Amino acid sequence: MKFYLIYISLLSLPFNSLAQATLDTIHLPEVLLNESKAEAHAIGGRIERVNPILLGKSNTQLLSDYLTKNGSVYIKQYGALATPSFRGTSSSHTLFLWNDIPLNSLSTGLIDLSLLPINSFNQLQIAYGSSSSIFGSGAVGGAIHLNNTVDFKQSSKINLAVERGSFGLAAHQIDLKNASKRHFFKLIYNKLEYENNFTFINTTRLNLPLENYNHASIESENLQSILAYKHNKNTNLEFHFWKATNIREVPANMTVSSSTAMQYDDANRLSINTTHLSRIGKINVKFASMEEDFNYVDDPKNIDSKILAKSYIYNIDFSHYFKIATLNIGASLINNNITSNNYQNNTEKEEEKAIYTSLQSYYKGFAADISLRNQIYNGSAIPLIPSFGIKQNIYDLFIIRAKSNKSFRLPTFNERFWIGLGNENLLPEDGWNTEAGLDLNIKGLQIGATIYSLKVVDWIQWTPNENGQWTPKNIKEVWSRGIECNLQYKQKIHNVECLIFANYQYNQSTNEKGISELDNSVGKQLIYTPYHKGNFVFILKKLNFQLNINHAYNGLVFTTSDNLDLLDDYWLTDLSFLYEFSELPFNLQLKIKNMQNKRYQPYENYPAAGRTFLLTLNYIIN
Repeated sequence: MKFYLIYISLLSLPFNSLAQATLDTIHLPEVLLNESKAEAHAIGGRIERVNPILLGKSNTQLLSDYLTKNGSVYIKQYGALATPSFRGTSSSHTLFLWNDIPLNSLSTGLIDLSLLPINSFNQLQIAYGSSSSIFGSGAVGGAIHLNNTVDFKQSSKINLAVERGSFGLAAHQIDLKNASKRHFFKLIYNKLEYENNFTFINTTRLNLPLENYNHASIESENLQSILAYKHNKNTNLEFHFWKATNIREVPANMTVSSSTAMQYDDANRLSINTTHLSRIGKINVKFASMEEDFNYVDDPKNIDSKILAKSYIYNIDFSHYFKIATLNIGASLINNNITSNNYQNNTEKEEEKAIYTSLQSYYKGFAADISLRNQIYNGSAIPLIPSFGIKQNIYDLFIIRAKSNKSFRLPTFNERFWIGLGNENLLPEDGWNTEAGLDLNIKGLQIGATIYSLKVVDWIQWTPNENGQWTPKNIKEVWSRGIECNLQYKQKIHNVECLIFANYQYNQSTNEKGISELDNSVGKQLIYTPYHKGNFVFILKKLNFQLNINHAYNGLVFTTSDNLDLLDDYWLTDLSFLYEFSELPFNLQLKIKNMQNKRYQPYENYPAAGRTFLLTLNYIIN
């Protein structure tokens, strides 16, 4: 009953205040049918829509590779896994959404970036800071939105791509699209086979021998299809389907001579949504079915770990538009169930209910957003999740912005139900993010700077108990603070176009609470959290030719919580050439990664590949 009383009160407050203001409704432009939910609620915060020119034409580029070389998100890569860290938080503090549907694993709270081919999505958005008041659990340090948008404009395209690369890389992709004023169809299929058998210097052995990186091959297939129907200018219906199959050999680190582990990841994802515009506003109804089948096998060690996770998501979202304000109300219901031979009861279930509301106002260059979320998790209410953001546009040159919001992360199934180790009494992690920024836009030059402070309490950490067994507990407190800067510049001289992109982040993320009097981590930088990270991209375009140069810097990281051991910083340089044939429906791209053949470790005792060549040929029929 308390849940519904809160819901009614949330609805009545903004409606009453707006009614007193006697604001008239207005006619809505058609573009609102495809309005980005992330951008609609980004007032006061920082959100980046990735420029397609930075992605290039490679069909094997993974999200992990792009984020490593662009922006301020730090990527940890080890074995067969690549995970992100926003603003000094852990990998489980980043929320991934596919067309606003959560992708994070129910068992671990993570998502493996090496399973996400970036060119399978036509809109990629990176939201820095918390967005839990709108998107829920996990959006503590940031969120990444992978979207497939539809466009009802008459067009047809067939794109056939072949790619070959160093260390046994072979890939193929088919991209089909057909659209009219009423219908939209798109299908993307790609297949990757990658031996990944490079050589490396083993720094853990005497005389630093040169060895082969074995048992690291990857086979993956991705199929995405979109079918949309536009009933009229105010109503459309969309079906999205995504099937992914991945088979990977899990390599050993440098200290182990060999590995026999295998990992199998299969996923089936379906989303159906309809959007309708009327004089009173916009309503969106969405259903999603998400299934993930994970299997980790190491026969000589008698390991056969199985996880089958299923989620059913129901969401309704309503927006009412006034002359100077927008009222948004939404509700969601999520049923999760997971079956695993690692859990005491083999099968576990949970239910999440949530309502959220937001009020956005706009007046003469000023904008404000107030959001509030109430969520019930397995019958227990989570404290209200508020958010408040403002921005002021000054003479169309400067934007001053600020945002303060609460965030949370629910404990994962592994943390609660792992046999003999899980803790069913864990509390949700609780965070508070505050940031302020300044954006400048003058004649092709865009400069942005953001300062932030993020505190997380009840951080879940696995620690040894009195019997020496590792169990999760709400014991850690972390304070992350820093500054993010970004720059974009565009200049055209005659028929030559120059573009510059630059990013820099300084982050200090420290443990504020020890687990005992002997804990030496208090006040120390968190492991695998660099103080400095940045990149610089220079792009030159002339007629059919394009040159990209990317310099990326990753600062040193500590590998122990007492900050006594570390991995050195490193620079990486990538170079790519793209040529579009005038008389033929082809484009050809050559990309050279790690041009200096730098030997480095993104994670302790896990080597990275040296200089890598990628050649991509695209055949396009319009």
